[in-house]
Amino acid sequence: MTEKVLTAGENAVPLLRPLIDQDGNEHTSLTLKEPTGAAYVRIGDPFNVVMVDGGKSQAIDQNRERLLSYVAEVTGIHRPILLTMHFKDILNVTDEMFRFFG
Repeated sequence: MTEKVLTAGENAVPLLRPLIDQDGNEHTSLTLKEPTGAAYVRIGDPFNVVMVDGGKSQAIDQNRERLLSYVAEVTGIHRPILLTMHFKDILNVTDEMFRFFG
């Protein structure tokens, strides 16, 4: 397994457990990058704005389903395979993907 050299705008997220993709390649980390505009139009916002404190304030609620779709888009790993990751890996990867939208 060779290490990928990251370019500007890419973030590598280490995985707790290796992931085998649809082509049989093993990944010990996932390299995320900013999604394209076309992906944004197709997938949509990765968050919802919700009212809290009796409507006095707003908060952001992450949509992990959509974030995982963005991860599939930028990594090329099929979404059903990403769903087999350890739940902590899903949290870490989707949290890192969310940073592109901040």
